[in-house]
Amino acid sequence: MHTQHMVVSFEWLPMILKKWGVILIENTWKRAEYETWDEAFRGMIAAVRQQSVRVASYTQAIYLQACEDPNYKKGISDADDRIKTQYGDLAYKCGLYHQLGKALVPPEYQLWREDFTEEEIAVYRKYTTDGRALVATLQLRGQKAKEKRRMDTTAEVPTQNIPWMMLRETCEQHMERWNGSGYPVGLSGNRISAIAQIVGIAKELDRLASETKSEKPFDDAYEILLAQENELWSPALIRVLKNAKQKCRGIYNKYIHYTMTLPKTVPLVERRADRPMGLSYRPMIAEKDGKPVAYEAIPWFGAIANRPGETETMEDIHEMLVRTDMVGDMAFYFLYEAADTVLRMQNCKLKTNGILLHMLPGFYSLGTQLQRFTQLYEDQPIDKAKLMITLPEETFLKINKAQKEIVGRYLRAGVSIVLDGYHPDKYDYKDLIKLGFRHVRIAPELYLQRETAALMQTLRDNGFILIGGGADTHDLLAWQVACGTTAISGTLSGVPVTEDELIRDCLLADR
Repeated sequence: MHTQHMVVSFEWLPMILKKWGVILIENTWKRAEYETWDEAFRGMIAAVRQQSVRVASYTQAIYLQACEDPNYKKGISDADDRIKTQYGDLAYKCGLYHQLGKALVPPEYQLWREDFTEEEIAVYRKYTTDGRALVATLQLRGQKAKEKRRMDTTAEVPTQNIPWMMLRETCEQHMERWNGSGYPVGLSGNRISAIAQIVGIAKELDRLASETKSEKPFDDAYEILLAQENELWSPALIRVLKNAKQKCRGIYNKYIHYTMTLPKTVPLVERRADRPMGLSYRPMIAEKDGKPVAYEAIPWFGAIANRPGETETMEDIHEMLVRTDMVGDMAFYFLYEAADTVLRMQNCKLKTNGILLHMLPGFYSLGTQLQRFTQLYEDQPIDKAKLMITLPEETFLKINKAQKEIVGRYLRAGVSIVLDGYHPDKYDYKDLIKLGFRHVRIAPELYLQRETAALMQTLRDNGFILIGGGADTHDLLAWQVACGTTAISGTLSGVPVTEDELIRDCLLADR
C-alpha cells in the first residue's frame, strides 16, 4: 500500500534566520512527517507534552461541569449537540492535542520566550492554525487507512463530524479570548467555539497554578481567573469554573510534582493573632535601588495591661525575663520563629541572604545552649548561614572568659553571630578571627570616616562579611554601599513588616 506523506508549508521559516542561534538550530533540526496522532504528540518537547496532559484533565473536569449547568448552554449555538456528557473523553482529547501544531516547529520555538522578536512571535502563534491543519490531516489519514484508500490531498477537507470539528476548533481557537484580544484571528464572544473556550481557560489555569511563585498558587490562580470575568472569559464559563474548583484542585494536587509550585511551610511556632510576642522584620538593602537582600528580625512583646495594641521591646522587659529565668526559653522561642521564616524563604526560593535576629539581652550570660542550637537545626533543616544572630559588642566585652569560650563554641558549630557595634580600638579584629567571628557591624558613630573605610577594607580582605545599619540618610547609605557592606538597615531600607508581608513582598519582587 502506498502512503502519501503530509506536506505543510514552511514559507515563514526564513523570518527566523536572522539570529545565529536559529541558523544553528535550522541546520540540525529536521521537521518530521507524522503518520499517527502518537507520533505527532511525541514531536512536542517533554514540557509541552506534560502540560498537555494536565490541561486535558482540567478540560475534562470543566467540560463535564458545564454539561451539568443548564444555563451554560444559553447563547451557544448547537450546544445540545456539543455540550453533553458522552463527549467527556473527547473533551480530554481536545485538551491533550490542543497544541499539536508545536510539533511542526523546532523545540526552541515550542515554549514562549519573553525575548521573541515580532517575527518570532508570529512564527510561534502559527502553532494554532498549523495545529488545525495537522489535526485535519491526521483525521483524514486515519479515515482513509480504515477504508484502505490512499490520501489524494493534504488540504483540510470540510466535515460535519462534530467530534472532528471540536478537535480542529480547539487547536485553532484555544488562544482566542472573550473580548477579542486573543489570536490567531481575534474572535470574540460566542463566536469562539465552546470547547476552545474551555480548553483556553484550562490551559491558563494550569499555567498560573504551575508557574506563579506563591505558597498557594492554585487558589491565587483561581482568583486571577475569576477577576478576568467579562474580559477574557464569559460569565457563564467563570460560573462553571467556580463550581469545578474542587475537581480542579484534585487535578492540581495529582500533578503538583511536575510544576514549579512552592511547598507550604509548616511552622514550629504557632502564629496566633492574639499571641503576646513575635518578630517584626525590617528590610536590609545593599544597593541604592532599595531591593531587600536580608531582613533584620526584631522581637516585640504585647499584652500590656490597659494598653491594648501597644508593644514593648526586649530591653523593656529584660529585667522581668531575668527575674523569672526565662531568657533562654524566650530566646529560643524567637530563634524557632526566625528559623520558620528562613525555611519558608528557602522553600519559596527567595533571593535573600536570610534573617538577622536581635538576641535578647542576657542570652550570652547563660551557660552553653549548644545542645539547643543543635536541636534547632535538626528540627528545621535550614542553611545555618541564613539565620544570623546579633551579639552587641558592649555585651561581648562584659561577659567573662568562660562565656566568651561558649561564644567560640557556637561559632565553631556553625552558628552565625554578628558582632554588633564593633569598635576596633576595643577588640582587635585578629582576635575576632581566632575566636571564629566572620560577621561584624561597625559602630554607627564611626561611619563616614576615612579611617573606618580603611578598616572595613581590611576586614573584607580578611574574610569578614560586613553588616550595616543606621541608613537614615542617602549619604550614609551610599557610603556603606561604597565600603562593601552586604546588608544595610535603617529608615531608607524600609519599614518593619510581618512575616507574611515579607514573603509576599519578596515573591512579588522575584516575579
